[in-house]
This record gives sequence, structure tokens and C-alpha cells, in this order.
Amino acid sequence: MTSHARASQPICGQAVVVGAGMAGLMAAAVLAEFFSKVVIIERDTLPDTPALRKGVPQGAHVHTFLGYAVEAMEKLIPGIMEELYGAGAVRIRRNHDIWFHDADGPTPIRDVGILTPSVTRPLLEHRTRERVEALANVKLSDGTRMLGFETGAGGSVAGISVRTSGADAETIPADLVIDCSGRGSRLPAWLEDEGYGPVPEQTLDIAMSYTSGLFRPPAELRGDKWACLMLAIPPSLRASYLTPVDGGLWLATMYARAGDTAPRDHEGFVEWTRGLAHPCIHERLVQGEPVSKLSSYNIPKGTWRRFDRMERFPLGVLPMGEAFTSFNPMYGQGISLAAGQALSLRGTLQRCAEAGSEGRIAASYFSGCHDLNATGWSVMETRDLAYSSTKGPRPADLEERWRFGRAIRDLAEQDGEVHTLMVRVTHLLDPPAVLRDPAIVKRSEAIAAGT
Repeated sequence: MTSHARASQPICGQAVVVGAGMAGLMAAAVLAEFFSKVVIIERDTLPDTPALRKGVPQGAHVHTFLGYAVEAMEKLIPGIMEELYGAGAVRIRRNHDIWFHDADGPTPIRDVGILTPSVTRPLLEHRTRERVEALANVKLSDGTRMLGFETGAGGSVAGISVRTSGADAETIPADLVIDCSGRGSRLPAWLEDEGYGPVPEQTLDIAMSYTSGLFRPPAELRGDKWACLMLAIPPSLRASYLTPVDGGLWLATMYARAGDTAPRDHEGFVEWTRGLAHPCIHERLVQGEPVSKLSSYNIPKGTWRRFDRMERFPLGVLPMGEAFTSFNPMYGQGISLAAGQALSLRGTLQRCAEAGSEGRIAASYFSGCHDLNATGWSVMETRDLAYSSTKGPRPADLEERWRFGRAIRDLAEQDGEVHTLMVRVTHLLDPPAVLRDPAIVKRSEAIAAGT
């Protein structure tokens, strides 16, 4: 057991995590509190130092940290934020150091009391992995490919079969398997093959692509914390994020829709930024020196696998991260949703430990992270459906969401407290309902009406 364990004794003997990305590492940190042994299996051979890897194709791109992710990760892995800052992550004051240019234009520059790290994915994952691997009851087996789930009594999951390079296939038994294998998860197919039926899905065709690279700032701008997140103003499809990161570099990510992808040659990449809503990012990048190749990543759709809507769900397995909620990463929700799911897992296991029962583990877990998942999905729907290139069901209240959002946005220009609330909602720290306070609604509607 770890020093921060909450259970007085392990629930069971062994838990297995499939995938050593951020979701898998956070899952393992939770499981180590409750199980005597936790095994993480990872298909990639993991680097000894911060580096990009094949199994994380999004690793070269900006990883926005929302305030919720900061608070949740601190609960899961205490002290991790200061370790990241100590390793070179840049401390960003929202919305003071970062200029947020949304679909209505630039938002006010105000310190709203939220600190988040600007950090490359390789450093983030490396430091988190070091912390999790240091737990006495956690073992990480890299270069190990999952072959399938092992079926136990009553159709439950009893472990996984794996193969390590150069070795025969073997079975790893488990009392609980957490599937953090990403969008390509085998879990939906296994559930259908085992008679549980197809997994319902909510999908939105977003047709997004990312192109990113690292730049060295000119001498006069080194140490400057200025960052900019610039969303597209419809009908334009171009957006961007430029931010300082570890190593004293800038990380620039260009977001595009419907095939308008930023070029992967540096001259064309910088020239493409002339098409952004404001010239500030272009003006910075023409001063920067490219120090990495440019990488692209395509995200055709956002998907919420609704395991929670299945009539039956087996014991012994739970999905987490992009195996569960794979939304548009442009809005920085991925790590937040995975961290929220890890916290739901912790609460569920604690209740199971106290009650001595594991029968309702799936229902408890899905319920515990439902509201956060739903909020993330709503954000993607509301923003992405503003673009004609997005295809999918339009919520009945979509026009009302847009109208209300514009009214709150206008009020936030004048009122710093409302602006802070708006940013806290964006960062998943407060529920959207806080902006429905009658006094706020009345004032926003008066501004919208021009009175």
C-alpha cells in the first residue's frame, strides 16, 4: 500500500492497467491505494528521458492544462505540479499571461486566479511516470502488447493476455482491469462478442487536424510568458495556440478543419498563420527559429462511448481516458476528463472497500464521472457545431446556448467577477449552472438587448 492509501487494506490482489499514457498513470496511482499489486502494460518501449513516442501521436502538440486537471492531478499525485515547474514547465496565470481570442474576438486581460503549467507532453508524461513507477506496488511492463481480455466466471473479465517481444503469449490475471488503451480500445468488440451488445456512441464529425512544431524565441523574448489561444471566427476554419514551454522554447500548434491543414514545411507553416483572426501569432513566429520538425495529427470525430447506457456491463473491467471519452482535444479537456474519471474510480473503490462489495462498481464509476463527461461533450457540441464543416446531431437548445453564451461573454467584458466565473466554467472548475444565477442572467440579457 502507498503512504496516501485510503483503504485500510487492499480490496483484492492484483489490478492491471492497459496503457501507460496519462490516463493509465493516473489510474495506476489510484489502484495502488487499494490493490496489493498493480501492473501497467504498455505496447511502446518507453524512453528513459522525455521524448516523443509512437503510441502518443498527439504528443508533439500543445497540451492545454485546465484548472480542473491541475487540482485533480494534485489530489491523485500530490506535488506533481511543483515537480513540473521545477523541471521547466512555465507557470501561466489565466487569463493574464495568455491572450484568449475566442470566436467573438479577444477577451479581457485579467488575472482570474487560476495557475496552469504550459508543458510539453514528453516532459509531462515522463515526470508523471517517474512518480507512479516509484510506488512500491506498481510494476510497469513496456514493450508488451495486449492480445485480448480473459473471460472469467459469469462473463466477467479475469485478466488479459499479452505478448512481450521475443516471448510467448501469457495471461496476466486481474481482479480489475482498467482499459486506458485509447481510441483503438478492444473493449467494445469484446463486449459485443461476449453477448453484452454493442456499445452506444455519441459522435460528432469534427474533421480536425493539427500541425505543430517547436521554435526558439529571439533573445529579447526569451523568458516572456506571453501565450495566445486563438479560436477561429466562423466562417474561418483556422485557429492556433502559441505558448512558451519547457526548454525555453515556443510550442506552436495550428488547428484546421475540413482539410485546411497547415503545411509541414516551416516557411509554409508560418505563412499559413497569416490566415488567423489576428496577426499576433504570425508576428511572433516570423521572429522564431524552428528547432523541430513539424508534426501533424488528424482527429476526424469526437466520440463518447456510452458504456453507462448498456443494459449489462461485466465485472472486472472499466474504461478510462480516450477509450471512454475521446473529444476534440482543441479545448484541452482530455487530461481533465481522465483525471475526473480517476477520481471517480477512487471514490468507487473506497465505497467498495468500506462496504465489502464490488457488485455495483461499474454503475458507481460511470455515475461518478458522468457530469464532468457531459459538460465536456456539451462544450464540444456548442463550439464545434458553429462551423459548417462539423456534422452531427444538433441539440434542440443549440441556438439558445449560442445566444446565452454571447450575452455572458458581453457581460464579462464589463464585469471582472463574471469574467472569472466564465473562465472557471471553461476550466471545468465550476458547473455551467453558476452562470445561470438570476442576477447574472438579468444583467446579461439587458446588455444583449442594448438597455
